[in-house]
Amino acid sequence: MKLSVKSCSAAMLLLWGLAGCASNDEDVLVLPDVDNKVAPETVWSSSVGDGVEHFDSHLKPAIVGDKLFVASRKGVLTAFNLADGTELWSIDVRDGADAPTFGGISHWWNERNAKVAGGVGVGYDKIYLGTEDGEVIAFNPETGERVWSVQIGGEVLTAPVAGEGFVLVNTGGGRLYALQPDTGEQRWMHESENSLLTLRGISEVTTASGGIIYGTGSGKVGVLIADKGVPAWEEPIAVAKGSTDLARIIDVDATPIVQNGTIYAIAYNGQLVSMELRTGRIIWKRDYASFRTMTLVDGVIYLVDSTGKIYAVEASSGTETWSQPVLHKHFVTGPAVYKNYVVVGDDEGNLHWFNRQTGEYMARHEYDGSGFFSEGLSSPDYLVIHSRNGEVEVLRVPE
Repeated sequence: MKLSVKSCSAAMLLLWGLAGCASNDEDVLVLPDVDNKVAPETVWSSSVGDGVEHFDSHLKPAIVGDKLFVASRKGVLTAFNLADGTELWSIDVRDGADAPTFGGISHWWNERNAKVAGGVGVGYDKIYLGTEDGEVIAFNPETGERVWSVQIGGEVLTAPVAGEGFVLVNTGGGRLYALQPDTGEQRWMHESENSLLTLRGISEVTTASGGIIYGTGSGKVGVLIADKGVPAWEEPIAVAKGSTDLARIIDVDATPIVQNGTIYAIAYNGQLVSMELRTGRIIWKRDYASFRTMTLVDGVIYLVDSTGKIYAVEASSGTETWSQPVLHKHFVTGPAVYKNYVVVGDDEGNLHWFNRQTGEYMARHEYDGSGFFSEGLSSPDYLVIHSRNGEVEVLRVPE
């Protein structure tokens, strides 16, 4: 995570606070002991480019049917068979190297960096990537061939979202673009207010019932009428407080969740709220704060707060079902819900497993020393993890 600030010392202070870094040996964080009760098996593993390396690019794999799509920051996009890891095709999106290759041929010759930070998006029979230079690219998921690419005004820091007849691209500068899926032609653009000091990131949008739901860098959640991009409403879910600029950061960086006409959203230094989709009326609000993606499964919201504590909250009432503080001050990912478990990764490459019903700490397994920045991706059969250096591992827990 980075900050849009002029002073790098301010960014360092916040990162130290989030990761629990210490100034003396007495405060060094130690992972708790755990008697492993979960033994996931590796179905297959591979690698895609150099991953996101040390950059805070929130690239996530995507599953479409029986295929897994994985991208690297420098510009490699690869399609695998989800069940056995067979590489179906691989493409380099950088200029002069975007012809599909088959059979695992490497892309070592191209030293340029595409700076892919938004992806992988899927929908309307296409795969989408966005770059920090403002390029949005669509690919054929069967062949890897480029269908179209367009330039927009702003860094694409999150995956393009296909919905309501558009490809929706939210940028770090507060602009939301609606593109035509077949050509990339811009249909409309909406601009939101941003605070002077924000986290480097932005939430993906969510679509539902003809509306486009978004979060802003100024602590608001809003809905646009999809057809024309006209605002329906915009409401604050966080108010800047505190005596320092860092304490007053109130970004809504976690993607809002919509279910049954209700929006669930959370802000950094803000609150977790339940809101009516139609009107923006707040149904309930609770004192949780986070910049990480939440998960809603079977009526329960699973979240990791800004300090690394994990919670389960009933979506209907906001009642806390359980809390788990064992990773407090550790820098961990958002939660993935896989079968009966809540799974998070940390920046040292460990994967932590918790019982979904009780929050009991079930297991810890070490995978990749480069660490995890994005949350795991689950399907009914598999859990996909993607490390900073591009290692992809598909896990399975027997029933």
